[in-house]
Amino acid sequence: MPENLLTVCGLSSVRAVAAETPELIERLFFDDAHAPLFSEACRFLAQERKTYRLVTGDELRKITDTTHHQGAAAVIHLPVMQKLSGAKFAGHTLCLNDVMNPHNVGAILRTAAFFGMQHLIVSRKSYEAAMTQAAWRVAEGGLTHTTLWVYDTTEEFFSWATGAYRTLAAIKPEAKKMRSLGEFIRDKNTAPLIVCLGNEEDGLPAAFAGRCNGRFSIAGSGKIESLNVSVTAALCIEKLS
Repeated sequence: MPENLLTVCGLSSVRAVAAETPELIERLFFDDAHAPLFSEACRFLAQERKTYRLVTGDELRKITDTTHHQGAAAVIHLPVMQKLSGAKFAGHTLCLNDVMNPHNVGAILRTAAFFGMQHLIVSRKSYEAAMTQAAWRVAEGGLTHTTLWVYDTTEEFFSWATGAYRTLAAIKPEAKKMRSLGEFIRDKNTAPLIVCLGNEEDGLPAAFAGRCNGRFSIAGSGKIESLNVSVTAALCIEKLS
């Protein structure tokens, strides 16, 4: 399959693409039980002379190479990548710095869309993780409703953010008491916050965290070292929304 094409499956994800960005669809497949959900998309695809077809569950499994297709699949053109240098938006958001597990990235995007977070900043490696079948399926439509702004280097990110945003590094709890995200949100400084999360194994690199305007952690019992990054993201997004 060409690099700019991706097979998306999972009913919520396929329905979101069909409803919001049908122009991305090259081929659409669905089983008999879900055919009525795609009638409008089929009319659009017919006008565009694109393929849509009623198929069996076994055919969907072969098309998607998974049993988790939930009765629908679409071969889509990947959205145009948005470079961070061109981003202009207000409000708090997240930055995913080299979070590379597609399931975690998908879960974070599902949460972001659930709470109405329309923009997310991601490193190139996190973006590549997002442009996978697993991430789109787990996101349940989140990749349709959230715009990803991509940066290639730490320098590019901080050059863009400095002066307009307050950047916060989420780190593991330390021995001394640290500020919470809620305390930063309640500060008199009203500049929008960008909460920066690192990868699943090591968190944020020290050099990256050191350039942020502040650091915070999520307090726990101390019995477990840290949370899964998608859970950390969900707790942060709920406070930022």
